[in-house]
Amino acid sequence: MSASTEFKKYYSLTHLDQVFNAFIKSNTALGIDKMTFKNFDDNKKQLLKLINKKVLSGTFKFTPYKEKLIIKSRSSYPRLISIPTIRDKLVLKSLHLVLSNTFADIKQPLPQECIQGIKESIPNFSRFIKLDITNFYGTVKHGILMEKLKKRIKKPEILTLISKAITTPTVSSNGESKNLEVITQGVPQGLSISNVLANIYLHDLDVKFSNQSEIKYIRYVDDIIILCTESNFNTVYKEIRYELEGIYNLTLNQDKEKKGIIKEEGFDFLGYSVKDFGTSLPKLTVRDANKRRFEDSLVRLFAKYKHSDKMSPEQFLFSINNKITGSISSKVSGDEMREFRYGWLFYFSQMEDTGFLYHLDWFVGELLDKFKFNHIDRTQVKSFVKAFYEIKYNVKESSYLHRPDDLSLEDKTLLLINTFHVPLRNLENSIWVEKIYKKLVYKPILEYERDIHSTIS
Repeated sequence: MSASTEFKKYYSLTHLDQVFNAFIKSNTALGIDKMTFKNFDDNKKQLLKLINKKVLSGTFKFTPYKEKLIIKSRSSYPRLISIPTIRDKLVLKSLHLVLSNTFADIKQPLPQECIQGIKESIPNFSRFIKLDITNFYGTVKHGILMEKLKKRIKKPEILTLISKAITTPTVSSNGESKNLEVITQGVPQGLSISNVLANIYLHDLDVKFSNQSEIKYIRYVDDIIILCTESNFNTVYKEIRYELEGIYNLTLNQDKEKKGIIKEEGFDFLGYSVKDFGTSLPKLTVRDANKRRFEDSLVRLFAKYKHSDKMSPEQFLFSINNKITGSISSKVSGDEMREFRYGWLFYFSQMEDTGFLYHLDWFVGELLDKFKFNHIDRTQVKSFVKAFYEIKYNVKESSYLHRPDDLSLEDKTLLLINTFHVPLRNLENSIWVEKIYKKLVYKPILEYERDIHSTIS
């Protein structure tokens, strides 16, 4: 599909309205103008006409993005997230759809696909090269990016809109900008177009190295793994560094670089570790830091129940079981066209070190003893080992895994009463049942999922 056709389509009044209803949520973060979802919705007809007119004429201007800093750890710099206004979120999401359809062949593989690629390729290679791009989004060169976009986009209005989107400054909540210089590099993180632009930027590199049969090349955002042989190890290392630093003008993080013999040294990637277990081939396991982090999250759940006067034993059992098995739902994310799998065990379902799952089952038993939860029926606590094999071999038919979408309205009502002890008077109609069910059942699933994403970011 041509970019011009997609542009006219998604910025028509009909499609702007559809995109707003499908993607702009009522609880969305406010931009620098502080306009709420309700304010926009109340004036939607007029605002959509204005967006349509200005975007198609090439005169649209973005409002400065609002700054949000996310701290990953004490030792790292905070990540700068740019929050657009609701109006600009709509324009950017429509632009994202234009770009996604125009560059439909350029997609970031899912983490699980990357891990599967490593798992399948390990028997064929003896060496590895692991590289990390420093501040990838912040150092994308606009000149290089625009040249790549021009290969498929000829319409000036589209290129101008993209240019404005990536050069609009990000300011503090009081409106002050820390950078008054002309912006010539960087794609703001937090925009719906950020990921697709970053993938377009490195697409030619991905194609070049992915098509080399004598290596296995995998990139996930700013992390790159190349599996190779002893004979091409040095050549591949020099070539990939030359491309990234010389052609794409990016900087590599020397502290995170690692290379060597797979069986002897192993490597971490997206929360997994490739390690030697004394067998003929290295195996996939969970990275040590993520094992500890997950154990800590179990302890926190136990402590929360121990010190809470609101969480019932039934709710604790419900929570620990869902943390063990994960959840399968098409409603948690709001995209009811697809079914998604959430949870720690789903993410690490490709591990080959199942001994750790037996350890986790033991660990839960130890916590029940340590916290003196003698009133909890241990036969009702689910097993990591069983859940793992259900995910591997019986996921579609399994009733052992949590499927919150499957409950009828009556079943949801009973769950809220018996497990969460919600008073019957608060569940008088289906609207209130669904609202409270979303808060108590679906919301924690998203919180667990954020914990998982922190392991790979």
